[in-house]
Amino acid sequence: MFRFTFKTTLAALVFFGSATFFLAQEPKKADPAGDEKQVIKTKPTKVTPAASVKFRKDLGLPLPSLNTLGSRIDAARRAGDPVTLAHAASELATAEKVSGKTASLASPQLLAEAAELASVRKQEAELKSVLQVSQQLSAAEGQLTNLKQQIAAAQAQTAADKQSLLKNEEPTSAPRKIIVNNYSTQYIEIQVNGYIKGQVSPGSTQVFTVEQRWNPIVLKGWGDEDAYVFGPVVLQGRFDKYTWNINNDDATPTPLMP
Repeated sequence: MFRFTFKTTLAALVFFGSATFFLAQEPKKADPAGDEKQVIKTKPTKVTPAASVKFRKDLGLPLPSLNTLGSRIDAARRAGDPVTLAHAASELATAEKVSGKTASLASPQLLAEAAELASVRKQEAELKSVLQVSQQLSAAEGQLTNLKQQIAAAQAQTAADKQSLLKNEEPTSAPRKIIVNNYSTQYIEIQVNGYIKGQVSPGSTQVFTVEQRWNPIVLKGWGDEDAYVFGPVVLQGRFDKYTWNINNDDATPTPLMP
């Protein structure tokens, strides 16, 4: 059984993020009664791609799979794939156990990231897969409890949707729209609740539909490189239409194409 140090275990207890999370800072929880805005403005956040971490060197192991681990993690992040992230965490945990060392991106951080993404996407099979990996790695009890609650919620939502279809009922809420104005000079892939919705070209506008009926809505954008992300932005869904303005590093808008 993989044993974490006290500090590592304590870090893993915080499910929805901390300053140690490698991908990005924890999304701020919006107050639907006061802080929520219908028009949001962001600029890119510089992060360290997993591909830049020298896992093989840092762990001191001659394992060929460690050479590709970082690029596989980055690809899973872009694709919104929590199961691949969880398996990568398991692979990394094994290497850490063998070497007795950790790199700047450690398995508890990566596993917590996978759990957070699975929770946002709310797919029962994904939640169960991440839970299984968490149990195998003896992750923090708080993280396991949260995943179990999310699985129960996903099952309840599926049952409610089936009942609505049988009764020919209309959805409980209309789809919401996200208007994305890309004022930056980058091609940006847009994720809504962990799902890739499409790409917005520099100086252009795209409208995306949010099919998920649950809150919150979590928006995230990936730039031309894995080192640049936009968001995450957390919305509580009080409005039927939102506008997300994405700017350059200097926050100076690039005029939209006619």
